[in-house]
Amino acid sequence: MATLTLIFCTLVFAIFLYFLILRVKQRYPLPLPPGPKPWPVLGNLPHLGEKPHQSIAAMAERHGPLMHLRMGFVDVVVAASAAVAAQFLKVHDANFSNRPPNSGAEHIAYNYQDLVFAPYGPRWRMLRKITSVHLFSAKALDDFCHVRQEEVATLTRSLASAGKTPVKLGQLLNVCTTNALARVMLGRKVFNDGGSKSDPKAEEFKSMVEEMMVLAGSFNIGDFIPILGWFDLQGIVGKMKKLHARFDAFLNSILEEHKFVNNQHTTLSKDVDFLTTLIRLKDNGADTDSEEGKLTDTEIKALLLRRSIWRKLMVSPFNELFL
Repeated sequence: MATLTLIFCTLVFAIFLYFLILRVKQRYPLPLPPGPKPWPVLGNLPHLGEKPHQSIAAMAERHGPLMHLRMGFVDVVVAASAAVAAQFLKVHDANFSNRPPNSGAEHIAYNYQDLVFAPYGPRWRMLRKITSVHLFSAKALDDFCHVRQEEVATLTRSLASAGKTPVKLGQLLNVCTTNALARVMLGRKVFNDGGSKSDPKAEEFKSMVEEMMVLAGSFNIGDFIPILGWFDLQGIVGKMKKLHARFDAFLNSILEEHKFVNNQHTTLSKDVDFLTTLIRLKDNGADTDSEEGKLTDTEIKALLLRRSIWRKLMVSPFNELFL
């Protein structure tokens, strides 16, 4: 056993040394911004400390608003002022539009197929156009105004009926926002009025979203030292793959249910949910051109998955305040 451990450690060290030498040889032709001196292999990861935002702010005071950090084998350029950030987000936005690869986008977000992680190009522009027109436009907001009004009215009635009895305001706000977004996205509520009972799939969906938020916020050393990603020492990638399988089965059932309902009701309705709109766009090839291609089921599921995360992020602050 001790011999195997020694062989394994020697192999890992040899691989580290190989990549380190290879990295030294592949120097950038142009000088990098100033920054703290990185450690071997780990780079500047140890410099982040327990509060990375404060550590980076302190380093920016010493090295300037444009700073270079090496996170393991990943080079990071930090924009620590509004003027420098504007250069990335406005002046040179096309050059920096793609997000860096990471295990979450690969194993959960359908291998970079969602709107957030998809590489900039015709497919990304198609997804952005669809969400801008059919979900975030003024017309779309007006079309679903009655949904928001009805859910707020339900919330108001729940509060009024409670009288002087204490209520869990965070839970009621969660029910209100979840049902409003679920009706816009899927055409049905997730929780019944009052939040006492839920759809049979609601608890499963809630647990999956909560697990996703935990995994998304977890530090995965394999994202910064690729050789360690093969071993999945923390077990994060394995959990992501299992969660993705659960989410995929869940979204597939919703997608097939909507397809069946749409086949039974061929008459076009003005007041339709976002998923129905996506299915019709896929079937009709609307809002796309020859360069962008047709919308796929995978991209539809990735869009639904991303909206579920946004819903959780939107509701979480209320829960922290009122629960």
